[in-house]
Amino acid sequence: MRDGHTGRGPRGYTRSDSRIIEDVSDRLTEDYFVDASNISVSVSDCEVTLDGTVDNRNAKRKAEDCADSVYGVKHVQNNLRVQELSDQNDYSSENTSITDTNETSA
Repeated sequence: MRDGHTGRGPRGYTRSDSRIIEDVSDRLTEDYFVDASNISVSVSDCEVTLDGTVDNRNAKRKAEDCADSVYGVKHVQNNLRVQELSDQNDYSSENTSITDTNETSA
């Protein structure tokens, strides 16, 4: 026996991609742990694709959870890349040390 009818819409009803993109964008914007300023959201046939960068793995997972929690989403393709600040600092310091080494040997 069913307890209720939540989630049972009219026959043939599917949420539009534009409504899904609005809801996913709202959820990402409202989430305390996700900085969505470098995330792009696209939707095709109720399948959400997240592209861009986030600060850490937890934010990547949380962004996917936000998208997956939206009614009507059938699948989430999470293409987000983690770009940690420490990685950026390590990369720039490596470039500096390479430049310094080349200048010293010249």
